[in-house]
Formats: sequence, C-alpha cells, structure tokens
Amino acid sequence: MFALALAPAAGCLKVPDTDAGSTPEEQTTTRETAREVWPGKPPGALYVPGEVRSFDIYREGKLVGRSHGRYEGPVEGAKDQHRFSTRVELFPPDTPPEQRDAQASRVLGEIVVDARGDLVRGFERSAAAELEYRREGDALVFTSGRVREELTYRDGTAYMSFWTFLHEELMLGSRALTEGELSWRQVSLSRVTPNEWAASVQLPEDAAPGAAILRTNLGERVEWRGGRIHRIEIDAERVEIKEAGAAWPEWTIDAPIELRYSPPADARFTIRPVELPGRPGEPKLFGELLVPEGRSAARPGPAALFLSSNGRQDRYGFAGPPPVDLGSHELTDALANAGFVVLRFDERGQGESEDGELTYLAQLEDARRALRTLLVQDEVDPDEVGVIGHGDGGWRALALAREGRKLKALALLSSPGRPYEEILRHQATGMIDRLPPEMREQASEEHDRVIQALKTGRAVPPGLLEQASWIREALRVRPDELIAAIEPGCALWISQGDKDFEVDPQTDPAALLRHIRRSRKKATFKRYPSLDHLYMHEDERSTPERYLVPGRHVDAQFLEELAAWLKGALR
Repeated sequence: MFALALAPAAGCLKVPDTDAGSTPEEQTTTRETAREVWPGKPPGALYVPGEVRSFDIYREGKLVGRSHGRYEGPVEGAKDQHRFSTRVELFPPDTPPEQRDAQASRVLGEIVVDARGDLVRGFERSAAAELEYRREGDALVFTSGRVREELTYRDGTAYMSFWTFLHEELMLGSRALTEGELSWRQVSLSRVTPNEWAASVQLPEDAAPGAAILRTNLGERVEWRGGRIHRIEIDAERVEIKEAGAAWPEWTIDAPIELRYSPPADARFTIRPVELPGRPGEPKLFGELLVPEGRSAARPGPAALFLSSNGRQDRYGFAGPPPVDLGSHELTDALANAGFVVLRFDERGQGESEDGELTYLAQLEDARRALRTLLVQDEVDPDEVGVIGHGDGGWRALALAREGRKLKALALLSSPGRPYEEILRHQATGMIDRLPPEMREQASEEHDRVIQALKTGRAVPPGLLEQASWIREALRVRPDELIAAIEPGCALWISQGDKDFEVDPQTDPAALLRHIRRSRKKATFKRYPSLDHLYMHEDERSTPERYLVPGRHVDAQFLEELAAWLKGALR
C-alpha cells in the first residue's frame, strides 16, 4: 500500500490479522461489577492548548527515537473540532547525539477530531511522501498523490499512526476505562488497515486513583496514570517507551513537490494516448505516442521506443516516493522534436497503468507489448524502428533485438555490461572495504549467503522479499549473449556519464564494448565526463539525494548527439 512509504523504520507495533469488512463494535466489558479507572473526557478537556506530550523510545535500553504530540486547540470557525500536531523521529541505536539530526527518519502529522474524539481529517508527511485522510460519511478516504483508498469508519472507531503515542493516549483518554476486558475497532492510519484493538485492564492493589495497567493485543503493557500514558513496554520487540519532558522539536518537513508534465514550448509534435494490448490476465498498460508534425498514415516515418531503467516510473520519468523527476520526458520530447515517432508508457503500478507483479521477465513482456503497439501505428514505418534503453532497460532492448524484431538501432544509455551478480559483488566489496577490518570477513560471508538466497529463492532476507523475483531473474541475464545475438545491420550506441553511481562508469561500458568486439560488431561510444546516470550535469558526487534537487535537466549536448546518431541509423 502507498501508506507504507510513511513508515519511518521497521519495528512498528504489529497489528493482528482481522477481517477488513468487520463493523465497529461498542466498547465492552466482561465484568458486570468492573471498577471504573477513568471516566473518559472530550479532547478539549484532556489537554490545554499548547500542551506538549513527549515520549522517548528505547530498544534494548538504547534510545532509538522520540515521539511528540501537541494540542493546538480548537479549530477556528469549526464548532467542537480540535487540532493536534505530531512529530516522530527514529534513529539507529548508538547514534551519537550530535549525529541524530543527520541520521533520523522523521514523520510529522496533524489530525482534527470532533467533540467525541472521532477523526475528521488529517495527514502524515515524511521526506518520501504525504498521506492525507478525511472522513466522508461512513468512510475514511486516504489519498497519496493519484492513489486513493477507502476504509469503513464509523463513530467510535479509534485510530493510530506508527509510533505516535499521543494518538494512543487520546484514544484511551476519550473513552471510559473500566477494570476488565475492553475492545473496539481501530484503524492504522500509516498502514491503511483496520484491526480489532483489545486490552485487559488491571488495577494493582496499591494503585492510585485513575491508575491501571493495560495489556493489549498489540503486545503492549501500558501504565496509565490519571489520563496519561506513563510508560509502555513491548517485550516481543524489546522496546520501552517512557514519558519524557515536554519539548516540542524545532524540525519540520516541507510538503512533497507535485510533479507535472507540460510539453516543451518549442514542441513540434502532438500527443496521442495509447493502450498497450496484452494477454488475458496481464495488467492494463497505458502510454502515449508523440507524433512529429507532418507524420501521417500517408507519410510514415522512423520511430523510437523508450525503455526506462527502474521499472517504477511513469511515462514522463516521474518516480517516487519521494517525488523525483528522472528526466526521461526531456529525452523523448527531444526525439519527437527531431522527427521520430516516440512511444513512452507507464510502468506497472505507475501513472494510469494497472499494478502487477514486477519481475524482470514481466518487464520484458511489457517491453514486447510496447514494441508491438509502436509497430502498428499508422505514422510508423515498421522497417525503421529503434529502441532506447536506459540502465537495465538496455538489457530489455537487447532482448527485443535478439528475438528477431528486426530493429534498425539500439541505444544503451548507462546500461550494465557485467552480469548482475558481478555488479552486486562489486557494490558489496566497496561497502565492505569501508568497514573495520575485524568485521569484513563476516560481512563478506553474509553477502555470499544473501546472493545464494536470491538465486534459490530460499531464506531471502525480509528486506529483499519485494525485489527477490526481479533479482533472481536478472541474475540469469548474460549481456555478452544478448549482444552476440544482435542481427548484423543493427546500429549500436553506447553512452556513459562519468558521474554515474548506479553502474560503474569505467567497468560497465568497457565490458559492453568488449562483448561487441568479440561479436565482431561495431558501436558508437560516447562518454560524458560531467554527467550522472540521468545524463544531468553534476558538479558534486552523485547520490540518490542529488536526484531530488529541483531544476536539474538532461544535458542538451547529449540529447543533440543521441538524436543525430539516431537520424543516421534510421531513415
């Protein structure tokens, strides 16, 4: 789900399995003579405006995070509504205090509740994404970008976000708590899932008035004192949450930028939406055709298909979270302005395309669908078609050529020249060499185990499960065999930016050129000393964070040279 992007770190409270269609249940007690612990108060009576509630989070005795909440007061102009702000930050254990700001994963949020404490609206924001939610009748509607989900939400339903203990305190404080068993429906705002919350409320013999111990089905032991959470223990997670001195953090997070595409001011092409036909059961894929001025069924011309690198971007090269413009729309626009009919499409689960299993072979099949779609367009001369593959998209371009598609041109932009296993081992070596000497052997052995797990699909580390199928299939790809199978007469372009950190700017193009020589083929090779993997100018060291810097553009000289080469390869 899209909300997972807002989880600041692993180790959040686990929710039990539940029937997503269950209806809210009233708070219950199984003891007729249960003693009252807390009468329950409306939100405006629980706190005074500006009051801050802070909690320190410990794992195995080490501080790993802080959770803050603040009552902002009644909502101006809205009767009986109240606003609360939250801040959560997590950092690795043993992080020195002076480094916590740099290493912290942070989430901020806001909720507005009514006089009963029921949710009205709110949002969560991290550096990666923003999730908004709003109650509409008996539904809670979640939106993040263009993605929308709904959950049933009725009066009395509780809610909580990851590590946001003000939400838990508000949930308990706005309800009457009695000795015995309690339960009600709860919605995880961060995970966008419902679950049944339950607790056993116990009164110790020496308990002060308003004090109790709650043991919840989330594995928590909650110490409750007079309308406030004092302490929480989660034994299974070896986590302890302690009430801390009230201190509102100074940091904030700007709202994510919203990426929008507009054709260039000098566009000499029209745009036509297309669907990429597939076999039954395959996700629907959508894209668009860029048709240069003067092209028609009576005057068909050369065409190009663009294949992206990461498989998680839309037709324009917009990806995320966090929102990032990878710039491929500048490349495809430039080719269309140069006179080529261009097809670009939304990857699975991106833009208008339906979601589906994201494996290497699935991406290859999607590339086939895109090429078939391009070849039958009226404005396209099917004998004058090239494929532009960026990064791993270059492998898929080579695979299409090997399958007898009679492509006239292939452009490999920053594509790997080595087998994927070699790339993984090279990347690991660089990281292992930066470790203390006494840790390197163990780290190397662990990496070998991970590679073997990915090859077999057994004992794959949880953090790699989502990518395991893609990696396992990519490990079988042999770039040398793909190049050897290219038909004579297919023009080849290889380009590489020297600031690339995703492939080795020296080793990978050298490997591609070596495969080409051994196959007795020829290629045009272009090196761009100051460009990164995206072919954008980079004065500093290229990193994923640098991709997020606004205002960067694909290099004009690179675009001109690529278009000129393609004109020479296609009529």
